[in-house]
Amino acid sequence: MNTVYKILFEMRLLHEFYLTDKEGKSIFDFPAQADRLNFLKQRFDGDAENIEDEIAFEIPEKTKVLFDNYHLKLIPAYAGFKVAVQVISKKLPGGTVVYEPKFTLPDDLCISVLAVKKSQRLDGFTNAKMERVLPAVYYFSNENTVTGPRVFPFLSADITAFDAGATYEQGELTKFAANDYREFYKDDADAVQWISLSGKAFANENDRLLLPLNFYYAFPKGSAVTKADFLLKDKDGNTIDKYQFKGSQPFRKVQLAIDPKKVLQIPAAAITDKMVYSLKVTGNGGYNKTHKLLFYQDEQEIRDSLALIVMKVKTSVPAYNLIDNLGRLITRKQPDQTVNPLPPVFELNFKSKPSFWRYINNRRKNLKSGLHPDFLLYKNGALVAKKPRSLTYSQTLFRKPDNSLYYLPNPEPYQTLTFENNKLYSDIMVQESTLFPLAP
Repeated sequence: MNTVYKILFEMRLLHEFYLTDKEGKSIFDFPAQADRLNFLKQRFDGDAENIEDEIAFEIPEKTKVLFDNYHLKLIPAYAGFKVAVQVISKKLPGGTVVYEPKFTLPDDLCISVLAVKKSQRLDGFTNAKMERVLPAVYYFSNENTVTGPRVFPFLSADITAFDAGATYEQGELTKFAANDYREFYKDDADAVQWISLSGKAFANENDRLLLPLNFYYAFPKGSAVTKADFLLKDKDGNTIDKYQFKGSQPFRKVQLAIDPKKVLQIPAAAITDKMVYSLKVTGNGGYNKTHKLLFYQDEQEIRDSLALIVMKVKTSVPAYNLIDNLGRLITRKQPDQTVNPLPPVFELNFKSKPSFWRYINNRRKNLKSGLHPDFLLYKNGALVAKKPRSLTYSQTLFRKPDNSLYYLPNPEPYQTLTFENNKLYSDIMVQESTLFPLAP
């Protein structure tokens, strides 16, 4: 008897940096999943660079036995991965072929896959909060127990609603209303501005939950905390452990070591809300923060990773299930030999960092003012974009008010950004030319 494997589900990690075309249209501009997957296929057919250059998808060491026991296989795919399972084929009376896992998958079984960073280069172009108190990595799941409701087929938590009293960083995402997501920046006059975003369900700080048992807590700049108390609590609010720090100088960061005997850890065959903890931090000067946490067993694995992706076989939202109510795969072959429905495809959306493009003469001479006025402002001999632009691997064009496209040099794909006065800049060195003449 032949051994047959079928795809249980697929995962796509969609990053704006790689998935933006020359005209500036990104994969997030397509509301329908079929159109996004077609955009992705076009990039694949064109042999375009993709997230595989930065990310490897791997089975956590503690999960390998689970893959073996249930005859699961991790299969690389363009901008993501697939998980296949050994199946038994059965033909229904009408001629439809269905697939049952050879070894029954329990409803609460959780299949974990790590997105491991091949280098730190990914951090240089991925949009994320620049000042973070915890070094947590992303936790994504098809179950909403840990991070709350999500919108199919996406796995990220919802973005935090706009708070008029909050201080935002360049590129920080916020939600103004249903399907109204925006990105923060300050313009040349330091006036607050927002860029409306196409797409939704972007990876955000609400997804950053996963920590090793030993980690540093970094106090925000200017907090001046010299005495701090940490309370680690379980999901019911019971205190599990306490940590106290006191010093003569303000803390920049303190190290916490969690007792592994006191907390449940991931990965595990079944993940429940009992694995969710809170860390309440109070300090002198009115410092008061509470953080939601999950703990990961292997410190080295998680420190090298962008995210842990956890897929539960059956969830509280049927659209996210990996099998149907009879224990069969979602996909099936119809009597006409077409495959319909196809295996479920889940998506993770990542935004690129937005930076102000700044054109500087390569001999440090002053450029002529008033050039390319639709897009650039003159400042201290340089020309600076009026608003930040998302970093992309491919060259993109500016769009004029009449909707025509306009070329100006782009930053190098992986160049280091400059941080000045709470703004991010991509410095582009240009020669004297008709595009960039010098000041008289």
